Amino acid sequence: MCPAFCLTDYKVQGSTLSNAILDIKDYGTGTGKNSHKKFTSIYVQFSRLQSFHGVYLLQEIGLNDLRFRPDDRLLAEMERLTTLERDTIAAWASR
Repeated sequence: MCPAFCLTDYKVQGSTLSNAILDIKDYGTGTGKNSHKKFTSIYVQFSRLQSFHGVYLLQEIGLNDLRFRPDDRLLAEMERLTTLERDTIAAWASR
């Protein structure tokens, strides 16, 4: 027997972990998560770890478990900020 505890992806934000057992298996629409929520959840889970050497998956996963993407509005905002950065650098370079 091994003492353990679990944290949600929300609770783990701001933490740094050396090891973690992750459950990223996609159960379809039954979890109530859309593609963007899956993306952000998995991003948070993996980004809290110091390295991938401490990652353990609770279940075997397949490609279907990794089919997700950020919301289109987030992608559009990232593109807007990239354009703004490029325009700002060009404006300051011409001075």
